[in-house]
Amino acid sequence: MSEFVAAARGFQVELKRRADEIEKSRQLPADIASRFSEAGFYRLCVPTSFGGVEADPLTVARVIETLGQADGSAAWCIMIGSTTGLVAAYMPPDTAKSVFADNPGLIVAGVFAPRGKAVEDGDSYIVNGRWQWGSGSPNAHMIMGGCVVTRNGEPVLLPSGIPDSRMVMVPAGDVELAGNWDVSGLCGTGSQDFAIRNRRVPKAMSV
Repeated sequence: MSEFVAAARGFQVELKRRADEIEKSRQLPADIASRFSEAGFYRLCVPTSFGGVEADPLTVARVIETLGQADGSAAWCIMIGSTTGLVAAYMPPDTAKSVFADNPGLIVAGVFAPRGKAVEDGDSYIVNGRWQWGSGSPNAHMIMGGCVVTRNGEPVLLPSGIPDSRMVMVPAGDVELAGNWDVSGLCGTGSQDFAIRNRRVPKAMSV
């Protein structure tokens, strides 16, 4: 796995040189995000059975640390993007294959906090919600948001008695980005609010 740390080290000079650009644009430049994807950084936590790296935690941490030595925002985006890839392990295998294995350049972002609502409708959910801290969302192809599942107007409860909450995944084109990331640090993470409104999402696209 040392090749991924070496690849991260190879970005350091450029990231330091472009740090002001990253901060002023308030998001990771598209070319850098694309090359991070080519380097496999966004697939570090995706299982190998779905085209991922399935890296050990120390490798993931070292890649993030190495990028962070050059630019904190770049490292933060990879922390979010790589760990969000873990959801592949919890999807139905056929769905995970179509989402991850069939799209090797995929970038996924998401917020786990269950700030949305997923209303059951047959084999789908009707999803509405607005989430904060959508780090990496400007570069993502798919975006996930945590939702409380409801049925007949009431939250669905797990056997433990707590509400059932699931992350639902939608194409980035179905997401409204608020563009409200105006902060004093880590500006380049693009961690703006995002919203999903009245989108039908197959249950298989949730975890």
